[in-house]
Amino acid sequence: MAIELQQKAFVLYTRPLRETSLLVTFFTENKGKINAVVKGVRSNSKTARVKQAWLQPFQALNVSWVEKNNATSDLVNLRLLEPTSLRFPLVADANICGLYINELLYRLLYQSIASPSLYQDYQHSLLGLAKAENRQQQEWVLRQFEYALLLELGVAMDMVYDANNQLIKTDGFYQFTLEVGFQPIENSQNKVPEKISGKTLQQFHQRKYREVALPALKYLFRFVLAYYLGDKPIHTRNLFA
Repeated sequence: MAIELQQKAFVLYTRPLRETSLLVTFFTENKGKINAVVKGVRSNSKTARVKQAWLQPFQALNVSWVEKNNATSDLVNLRLLEPTSLRFPLVADANICGLYINELLYRLLYQSIASPSLYQDYQHSLLGLAKAENRQQQEWVLRQFEYALLLELGVAMDMVYDANNQLIKTDGFYQFTLEVGFQPIENSQNKVPEKISGKTLQQFHQRKYREVALPALKYLFRFVLAYYLGDKPIHTRNLFA
């Protein structure tokens, strides 16, 4: 039995396929990450140029495809591709930050796993980047999205209770251990590079912005993400250079 699915979606990544088609990875509202063939978009025709304009990052789309129960591939053929009125106009550093978020989703999300709450976090992050007035505010948006993504992936990053099931202390210091959680350490252990204060964890969990905490949070999330990303680097980080 085959059913037609229609979804709201954003483009994560595109690459050429055959002479006139593109293979596009979308992040959809209720079906998660999907790979789709979009035909007839690599030519000089007016219709192709219009579709190419639609397939830009941060443009909300309506897409549809037929899903078959006995499908032997996770690749789908789009039947509908149209833009919505929602688009996030990211420029300069904000654009690079948005591309970084797209690369994380492309690399880390499993195929066809529904993530409606993360889809909302994604849109909220793009809006935050569009509104950010400086690099520090952009970093704050990125750290919040990285946290939401890691929670979606099932990473235990409880910022209320430590690994010993004790409340995180404001005046305490902690070290994050994968699959264990935040473990308390002595303040005198200054050589621990990933040391982070309980106050920083508490305020981040409460979404209270602290510019002074940004370097520690950046180190923390880069450390955790590296485990899941493996040896292949994040290409968009090089764009900041």
